[in-house]
Amino acid sequence: MNVLQAAQRRIRFIFDEFERVVVSVSGGKDSTCLYYLALAEAERRGRNIGVFFLDQEAEYQSTIDMIELMMRHELVEPYWFQVPIRMTNATSHRQLFLHAWAHGEEWIRPKSDIAIHRIYDEYPDRFYPFFNWFERQDPVPTAHLVGLRIFESMNRQRTMLRKDNGYQQRYGWSTVCGNGKSYRFYPIFDWHARDVWKYIADNGLPYNKVYDRMYLKFGADARKMRVSNLIHEQAFRSLAHLQEFEPDTYDRLLKRLSGVHCAAQYAGEPYVFSADRLPACFRSWRAYRDYLLGTTPTEVRERYAARFAKQPDEDAVHQHQVKQLLLNDWENRLPRTRSTASELRRLWWDKL
Repeated sequence: MNVLQAAQRRIRFIFDEFERVVVSVSGGKDSTCLYYLALAEAERRGRNIGVFFLDQEAEYQSTIDMIELMMRHELVEPYWFQVPIRMTNATSHRQLFLHAWAHGEEWIRPKSDIAIHRIYDEYPDRFYPFFNWFERQDPVPTAHLVGLRIFESMNRQRTMLRKDNGYQQRYGWSTVCGNGKSYRFYPIFDWHARDVWKYIADNGLPYNKVYDRMYLKFGADARKMRVSNLIHEQAFRSLAHLQEFEPDTYDRLLKRLSGVHCAAQYAGEPYVFSADRLPACFRSWRAYRDYLLGTTPTEVRERYAARFAKQPDEDAVHQHQVKQLLLNDWENRLPRTRSTASELRRLWWDKL
């Protein structure tokens, strides 16, 4: 059995077990692949699927074009949220958030006519808490399909190895939702990036066209072919090429948010947004960290200082703290470790 056959078997099982299936999409290749796998099973059974997308406003236009295509399928129940939400801005120490879709502000683009524009009840206005809130609204036990793969990062691998709280406490590629009755499933957890592209190519499926521009620019370097919000701490380097890939999007983002031009100019330069090398004028990462902390705006400086005081007094920790300061990661979201694909594969099978 290859990874495609295994994923199809998993999705058939999910449809057997749950009447309601919702696919979370981002416009990227992985969630696009998962969307079409689920859609194929829904068409075979004559059923509908829900499709969830939390629009962060600062998105590639190519991403929005892909989302539009997905949401307008006749078997799709669209859960496209374009509601006020705060997104962390890694490009500026002064404007800490993009208040996406805030009332009375000039947005990067108009809202879609099929999106949800307003939520009348209280809801969390941050990215990850919003996912949990959405899952708690499930009227019946629901399968939430997520296109995470273990080869992308150690954080994602850890998310998918919690067998103790998986479905029926036996399916290691699932986790229970906060409401206790629904589950998240990861049907393509063991796919490599090349498997994703092969499935898309073999079936002639539509995909986000910004990948074509990325491929022409970077070749097949998967680390640089990232489709995400354009301004958060792990994706802002896309701004360095946004003017080349989508000049209209760059122009609108420039007018919407501070720090965008600086990040676009220096995202690829050493020292500015990177903690890979210690500047020659500092003797240690701790000295460099203390210098940056002293120049950090007061509204977040105390938060950084309190967190750093609780962490080990080690050189590697100080280097990571420097990275957080450079990228305005005052919420402590940047991961510290990564692992190779072979190591992730070994960890997964050892766990099984």
